[in-house]
Amino acid sequence: MQHVCARCQHLQAAPNTPPTPHLPQPETIPLVKNTSEQHISTTCSRRLRHPEDFLDAVKWAVKYHPKANTTTLTVAHDLATNMPASKDGHIAYTLTTRHQRLGMARSTLATHIAILRELGLLAWVEHGSLRNALRTRLGHRFTPGTGYRPTATIYAPCAPPEYDLAHGQLRHGTGYHSRIHAYTPQGRLHAIANTRSRSARRTPSVPTRTTYPPARKREGRKDNATRPRAATPSPRTAPNTTGCTPQQAAAGIAHAQHVRLETWWTQGTCLRQLAYALRPLIHAGYTWQDTTHELTHWHIHTRPTNAAALIHAELRRRAHTGDLHLPQGSVKPFRQPPADETGHRHRTMLQHKQEQYGPAFARYRQTLAGPLRTALQQSTTPPTPQPPRPRPQLREPEHLFHHACSTPRNPRDIYRSRAWDLPDEPTPPPAVTGEEDQQLWAELADHAQAAAAFQRLREDLANTTTTGTGTPAQSDTSWRG
Repeated sequence: MQHVCARCQHLQAAPNTPPTPHLPQPETIPLVKNTSEQHISTTCSRRLRHPEDFLDAVKWAVKYHPKANTTTLTVAHDLATNMPASKDGHIAYTLTTRHQRLGMARSTLATHIAILRELGLLAWVEHGSLRNALRTRLGHRFTPGTGYRPTATIYAPCAPPEYDLAHGQLRHGTGYHSRIHAYTPQGRLHAIANTRSRSARRTPSVPTRTTYPPARKREGRKDNATRPRAATPSPRTAPNTTGCTPQQAAAGIAHAQHVRLETWWTQGTCLRQLAYALRPLIHAGYTWQDTTHELTHWHIHTRPTNAAALIHAELRRRAHTGDLHLPQGSVKPFRQPPADETGHRHRTMLQHKQEQYGPAFARYRQTLAGPLRTALQQSTTPPTPQPPRPRPQLREPEHLFHHACSTPRNPRDIYRSRAWDLPDEPTPPPAVTGEEDQQLWAELADHAQAAAAFQRLREDLANTTTTGTGTPAQSDTSWRG
């Protein structure tokens, strides 16, 4: 909405005021320090749509700010390059990419943008924020996998009212939507000179060459020969095209974007490369959920260097082995080298290795093999011979003993029979010496005693089962003899 700005009321020329022959340049101009007056709804500056007008206003106004310098002009030139992208001349600020492109610090760029705002050369159209702009732009079409894009700061290039007064330009209206409707005599001369200088800097037009040679004139006749038609392009497809329409390519990229969000080892891959690798599955009718399910079953444990190449090779391998059914011709045939029936490839490989590694191995045999073998023999001591370790005789497992018994027995009876009937202990051989060997031999003797006790108890149980008489006490007496 247009409004009346108090600061620019005295700058409007009266309708019947005679033109002033000379308008001196102002010594200073008031700086717009209040941020509330730096928006297009509150500014007194006039909007500019062409980069040349904005740069002329910047070059005139920088001398009135104490902190403006050549860096301010550099920032203004970079902003002017983005003005033709909008019909209103608006500029997307994009602080992160702009300070990297200009090679300056973020604080430096922000400082000079603030200088341009204080001079009335920039006005806010929209403040940037971290909210997702895609959610507002797409509306009901926005889905959780669409993505994230913050809201950028939008600036509008402007010309302060002091600039128009100094150049003899008379405004119609006030504020951002005001226009130039007349010129003073000095302003008209300046505008004509400025227009001529801009026209002189333009590159002259270059005549284009015709696609057909002009027909020769026939002698004695009127030049009414028909011109040959231009050669029509061949209908065959260019060798570098993929055979997909732009709509199919866009759908494939959207498919790949969903797959990349759901599959961890494809994250970071170029969407176009991933869509090209997944094209066989897309042509087979796979949805992005089916594609994600298929890639998850591949059990990739580490992130590959080139996920698109891995998918391309794995699809070919699985289609060849029959693990994955795809339409005929969707993947290239999996070529395997023919069998080496004569062994020619094997002999060629051995010859190549002999030529590559043979000289180095020969030098090793001549110079290093002997000294290394001698040093190894000196540093390695032969092991001390150890006496043979006798194999212990294991006891019979208790569960097998109870399984063989027809009459239940108390474990106390087993231990009592072993304590009452001790067989002769085996005598250790004379070669057994030392505390460890004596302990091992005692263990073997203990095993022998247990085996004899189990044998006597088994015989007693057999007799009891056969005769049907006898008590545990009688059995113990018979064991004692």
